[in-house]
Amino acid sequence: MYKNNIRNDDRRLALREPTRLEVYLQDEPRRLRGTAVDISRRGVFVETEWQSFSIGSLVDLVFVQREPEIISLLRYSAIVVRRYQGGVGLRFCNH
Repeated sequence: MYKNNIRNDDRRLALREPTRLEVYLQDEPRRLRGTAVDISRRGVFVETEWQSFSIGSLVDLVFVQREPEIISLLRYSAIVVRRYQGGVGLRFCNH
């Protein structure tokens, strides 16, 4: 089932990169904090304790990049495509 740490049934269309980025997810009226741990050009997996996002829900994402003396915020829209214990899979919306 696994070959070189890649699942044979993995149907992803974009390569994933491991990461550790602080991210905020917002769907009115909630704003929740999480950690992006797996990102590609098409989507992201965010670790979060909240499991209340419904599949198909539109959420706003704010990635926080912290550097000495500078904090950058990157904003995206995404759709919830997967829910797992401990996190959610999100697909970025086309702009």
